[in-house]
Amino acid sequence: MSVTFTVHDTLAEAPDAVRADVWALVLEADDAFWPPLRARTPEQGLSVGAGEVLDAKPDAYWTSIQQHALISAAEDGRVLGMMSVARDKRLDALELTVAAYLSTLIVAESARGRGLARQLYARLFELAQSWSAEPSVATRTWSTNAAHLPLIAQLGFEERLRLKDDRGVGIDTVYFVKPL
Repeated sequence: MSVTFTVHDTLAEAPDAVRADVWALVLEADDAFWPPLRARTPEQGLSVGAGEVLDAKPDAYWTSIQQHALISAAEDGRVLGMMSVARDKRLDALELTVAAYLSTLIVAESARGRGLARQLYARLFELAQSWSAEPSVATRTWSTNAAHLPLIAQLGFEERLRLKDDRGVGIDTVYFVKPL
């Protein structure tokens, strides 16, 4: 089977079937993030939260990424991987505006190990280059994210800022940038 990569200007404008598959990916991956996606809101940003926040679905997070561009990887009509990307994003912590800010990268558990994340990144780099004469891509993650950190190192991202214990004791928030 062959994987098809598609870019939608915004998640909100993607076809309903794609949105449903992406929502299913968000639900599947919720606990793989720290803090979980359901504990993130536009007002709070990253918040470990408690009680009703951690018992809820990631509705606030879902709402917050609706205006992001969506890069999807699909096979047989089913989305297996996705990236939500903010265009021309100002990162106050870095005092920098980047052409593309990767907010979310998710690959379905059943599709991992096939190189989809790397291929999604290739599409992201192409997209960022089409958006800016001086393109760069940024992302942030947590210091214990063993699944993502090796890939972004292999892709040539540079660590720009580390906020010690920002996500809890021993869990830093780490910002990375890759000029293209």
